[in-house]
Amino acid sequence: MRLLRTCVIILLLMLMTGTEMRAQAPAARVETVAGVHTATFETPRGTIQVHVPSDAAPGDTISGTILAEPAGATPQDKRANLNALNGLVLEWPDQRTPVSTARYEWLVPIGLRAGRGALLLRDPEGRLVSQASIPIDPAPRPSPADAFELPSDGEIGAIGVIRGRSDGKLSGKTVSLGRTEAELLASSPRQLAFRIPAMTPGAVPFRLTSSEPAIEGTMRVLDVSLAASNTQLLRGQRATLTVTVRGLSGITAPMTLTMVNRSPAAVQVGDIERPITITPQQVRRGGTFVVTRRITGVQPGPFQIAASVSRPPTVQFDVARVTSRTLIEWQARTGVGISAGAGELIQRSALEARVDSFLSSQQAYRGDVEELFAALLSHYCFDLRDHELSRRRATGGIGTGAGIVLVALGQDRAPGLTITEREVRRLSFSDFVSRLTERFTMRQPVGYLFVRSTSASATIAIDRQQKGELTDRRFVTTAGDHDVVVTGAQTCRQRVTINAFQTAVVSCGG
Repeated sequence: MRLLRTCVIILLLMLMTGTEMRAQAPAARVETVAGVHTATFETPRGTIQVHVPSDAAPGDTISGTILAEPAGATPQDKRANLNALNGLVLEWPDQRTPVSTARYEWLVPIGLRAGRGALLLRDPEGRLVSQASIPIDPAPRPSPADAFELPSDGEIGAIGVIRGRSDGKLSGKTVSLGRTEAELLASSPRQLAFRIPAMTPGAVPFRLTSSEPAIEGTMRVLDVSLAASNTQLLRGQRATLTVTVRGLSGITAPMTLTMVNRSPAAVQVGDIERPITITPQQVRRGGTFVVTRRITGVQPGPFQIAASVSRPPTVQFDVARVTSRTLIEWQARTGVGISAGAGELIQRSALEARVDSFLSSQQAYRGDVEELFAALLSHYCFDLRDHELSRRRATGGIGTGAGIVLVALGQDRAPGLTITEREVRRLSFSDFVSRLTERFTMRQPVGYLFVRSTSASATIAIDRQQKGELTDRRFVTTAGDHDVVVTGAQTCRQRVTINAFQTAVVSCGG
């Protein structure tokens, strides 16, 4: 009788509190490619994809496309399933959007600081069908003051990103490459992402239209195809991989081709550890470049090899401008100042840093090289800050430097601290990048980790490695599972999963 009463009470509590058994609802897959998080909801009727800007942050107005792909063997089945998918509703905090609208426009709540936002998929009766955990930056981000930055090149089917001040809306905007209009995917106050359409490869006119005067430029559209002479290899069996790049007519500077073996357990690919430089002299008539590599089977099974071609990463964006913008934003967020002399040294070192090989490998995993460069620079600034904080602890000094403090944006705060030329001379950005990327390999995409605590300047150990990092701060690290230990007034231990090009957040009290 007591057991029966307990079960009845639990059932009533679930009904009264509206508990939806979210833990049992199927979870959507969320992947990050270039400037877009894509949540894929799989249902018996088909799939629904929702595109969210990768830099979405608290307080932002964001927008994106909703794509319903019905299942079915016949046109009649597909129509019926599409009608069912269009009847579903997406729910973002306090906002509901029918799938049938094909686009959303949402506000990211200013209080959403956990690094994730719950996106729910409901049926017409309000029952939970599926859910997705969308990465959200833990802190508000300022809108850029810079002019628009247009992509210089990109591959057919890939995502292109336009950076610059925006209202975060897709409505009223178009992107055209030649005479072909591109599919818009997602927008934030800082960027607009689109898909590069299928078209004849080569240099084409680029045009962005919005409420502002049209912005025009030229973009090189590339086509990269891979073919293997045998797609099912036994152990020790060999095959030839042929990579063909089209759209290179008229290049005047080298391009970089990067290949990544995403199936090392199934095959080995010879001589792909280093990017391949394509010079203008190597381009064949018709604007093509062809290269072959040997594949050797490790164990039976399918395999996947990815290739990406572009100008060298640090030529794709203005390194000096991105460095300046990142330093300004970092100071605003942390309340830590960077002296004029230190800023000049960082600028100089950023221009000299050899990061193209690492960035190219991450681009082959479909990462955004400009965003990753800014993340590396932020990680570096935190290392400089932590060294100075540790020095002050050791000497008992309190310091007199006055950092830039913006209360509305500040988060990872260490007030009264300024990074000077001394810290930068001790560790240049170029040396930092060399040391950090030595721990990464071409086989690993990276992601981002943000660690915060209620105890000021608590120590952080990641995977049992204590290196003097202090809360609150951000890291660039390998995707995968990591053990994080934060030691302040109390010790906090968490195991966190970092997905490629997404930010995971560890929050510790005590």
